[in-house]
Amino acid sequence: MTAQITRRSFLSVASSLAALTAVSGCATSAVGTSGLPRQLVWSTYGVGTGTYNDLAAVANALTSGMGVQVRLMTSTTGIGRLAPMINGTADYARAGDEYYYAFEGDDEYASKRWGPQPIRQVWTPPGNYGVLVLADSGIETVADLKGKRYPRLVASTSINRKLEAILNYGGLTGDDVEKVDLTYSEQIDALRTGQVDALYQNVVGSNIEELASQEDVRWLDLGGDDPSRYETWEQLAPMVKPGEFTGAGLDEGETAVNMQYSIPLTTLADRDEDEVAALVRGIANHFEDFRDATPDADKFAPDTVLLEPMVVPFHRASVDYFREIGRWTDLHQARQDALLEREQLLVEAWPGFWDAHSGDDDIARRWREFKRENLPELPQLPDGSSDDEGDTA
Repeated sequence: MTAQITRRSFLSVASSLAALTAVSGCATSAVGTSGLPRQLVWSTYGVGTGTYNDLAAVANALTSGMGVQVRLMTSTTGIGRLAPMINGTADYARAGDEYYYAFEGDDEYASKRWGPQPIRQVWTPPGNYGVLVLADSGIETVADLKGKRYPRLVASTSINRKLEAILNYGGLTGDDVEKVDLTYSEQIDALRTGQVDALYQNVVGSNIEELASQEDVRWLDLGGDDPSRYETWEQLAPMVKPGEFTGAGLDEGETAVNMQYSIPLTTLADRDEDEVAALVRGIANHFEDFRDATPDADKFAPDTVLLEPMVVPFHRASVDYFREIGRWTDLHQARQDALLEREQLLVEAWPGFWDAHSGDDDIARRWREFKRENLPELPQLPDGSSDDEGDTA
C-alpha cells in the first residue's frame, strides 16, 4: 500500500485532532508569477540561532530573486515549531527531531490532541553534531567519559537520546557518567567553569568558534568500522548517521567523524505540489545567492542535502526534483514507499489504540511497543549509502 494520504483523510480517521486543525484560513496569499505565493510563513528556532540565520538567508534570496516574502515565526519548543504548520498558521517548519516524533506520534505527540502527523520533508541540509571536551581534560575517546560530568539537557529528549547513543558507542551507558542538568545554551559556560567535562554542539557557529579561539578543544571521534558500536543508534536516534566533518577545534585539512543529520524544512502531505516544486527549484536556483551568508548555508546545495537516513517521507514534489537531478534511486523509492505505507498504518491504528490506552500512565511507551509488535520493519538504505548506489528511479 503506497497511496499518499491527504490531510482531509488523515483528520477523518484521527478526529481527536479536530480542535487543533480547526483554525480556518491559510497563511499564504495569492500566487505570484514565480509559482510561489506572494507570502509564505515558516516556523523555526529562535532569532540568532544558526537554524534561524540559515532560513533568513534563504528567505532573503527568495525575496530578491522570486519576489516572495517569507515571514519567520520562532519558538523555543518542538511543539511550538510544529503546531503552526499543523493548524495552518505557518506553511512550512524547519524543526528539530520533533518532525520525526510527530510523524510517528511518539513522546509528547502520543496524546489526544496530536497522534501521528502527515509530515513531509522538503529540503534536508546536513549538519554535524557531537561531543566536545577541553584538550587538557584527559578525555581522548568516548570511553574516557566514564565517571565524568556529562550533560543532560533540559526539555530536550531527542538530544539526550543522542547523548546516550554516543556513550553506547564507547561501551558506556548513562549510568557510567555523572549527569548534569542544564539547557543547551548553558553548556559552553558550564564547560569553561568546570560544571561539565563535555558538551554537545553543532560543529559550526559563533559560540563554538569563540570557545575554540580561547581554549584548546577536542571533538570525540565517532568513526570506525565496528558496527557493534552503533547498535543502539537506530533505536535512539534513527535520523542520525556517522558523518565526517571539519570545524572549530580541528586544524586545517583535519577531519573527524561525529553525528550527521538534518534539521529539515518540512510541510504537510497535502501541500500544493506546484508550490513545493517552485520552492525547491527556487532554493536550488538561488543557492549561489546565499551560500556564503552563514557557516552552514552551503549545506543547502542540491547535491549536498541528505536523502538518508530517511525516517519521514519526502514531499512528492521534492522526490520529483531529486529524481530529475539524478539523486533519487530505487533504494530511496523503496524506503519512501515503505514510509508511506507505515504512515497509513499509523493513522489507521492510532484512534483504536488511543481509545484502548488513553488512561495508561505511560501511553508513549505502550505506543512504541505496539508499533514494534504490529508494524513491519522498514527497508534499510545501506550504511554510508551514496547517491549512485542502485539504479536511479
